[in-house]
Amino acid sequence: MPPFTLTREQVRELDRRATHGFGVPGVVLMENAGRGCADLLMRLNPDRKPAVILCGPGNNGGDGFVIARHLDNHGWPVNLHVVARHNRQAGDADINFDILYASGIAFTQYRPDYFDQPHRDLFLRQFAPAGWVVDALFGTGLARALGAPFDWLAGIVNESEKPVLAIDIPSGLDCDTGVPLGVTVRATHTATFVAPKRGFLNPDAKAWTGAVHVIDIGAPRVLVDEYRQRAS
Repeated sequence: MPPFTLTREQVRELDRRATHGFGVPGVVLMENAGRGCADLLMRLNPDRKPAVILCGPGNNGGDGFVIARHLDNHGWPVNLHVVARHNRQAGDADINFDILYASGIAFTQYRPDYFDQPHRDLFLRQFAPAGWVVDALFGTGLARALGAPFDWLAGIVNESEKPVLAIDIPSGLDCDTGVPLGVTVRATHTATFVAPKRGFLNPDAKAWTGAVHVIDIGAPRVLVDEYRQRAS
């Protein structure tokens, strides 16, 4: 029996059906995903080393906001960097950005289109003390090479050789093929949602994903089982 995996399109479809067909709000799925990742990181990091959390412009970044909040709730040191604009559009990521802001959790925010040398120097100073890195820049929807400044950030993470927890998939890795689209975050661990991604079957993907941990995000069992049966 082939292993149960999800393609990029199946991920989109499953999320849409969970939200619109079963009535599970997307923000609930994001909460479950982020909390599951935070719990995993706390198990992987028993020494409570400070974590740098890199949040991109989409729902992967929203997962990072939830992770930061739950780590903060447990008294863990958090060093959050937001490389995106958030303007209260009431999307799931924006909702969690507002909760983060209201909670008083400190973060540094950068405009992706204006990330000059002073911003890079600031990031490097704040990045240096980190014991762990959380890669919440881009998820399974990415189908092109990382552009600036995300390619630079991925390069800094890789050069640091710090342990990395990638959220759903390492940023820059193709979900369906497991082949890097360009510069790609090299993770020590990957917390992937619902099921491993199709590209993880590529033996070469292991060098980028590290150990893969499946996180339950609360999608209805009957829905997940339908996709599992398709794979059998």
